[in-house]
Amino acid sequence: MSKSEPHWRCADVVRQEMAKLGAEVTVSTARPLVMNPYVEAIQCPHGTTFYYEPTSDQIAAWARDGVR
Repeated sequence: MSKSEPHWRCADVVRQEMAKLGAEVTVSTARPLVMNPYVEAIQCPHGTTFYYEPTSDQIAAWARDGVR
């Protein structure tokens, strides 16, 4: 695997770790067209940068529950 090839098991780890914190996130190697306060980036040990952000359902749940 080349350094530029996505290592999707790492993306799964990001999803699982965020789920442990109570957040459902989407994970992608594509930088979002619109950066917002929810977007975070992480580089895995294999050199791939993954961008992750809460799903729209997650954001709606936080709003409904009054989470700031």
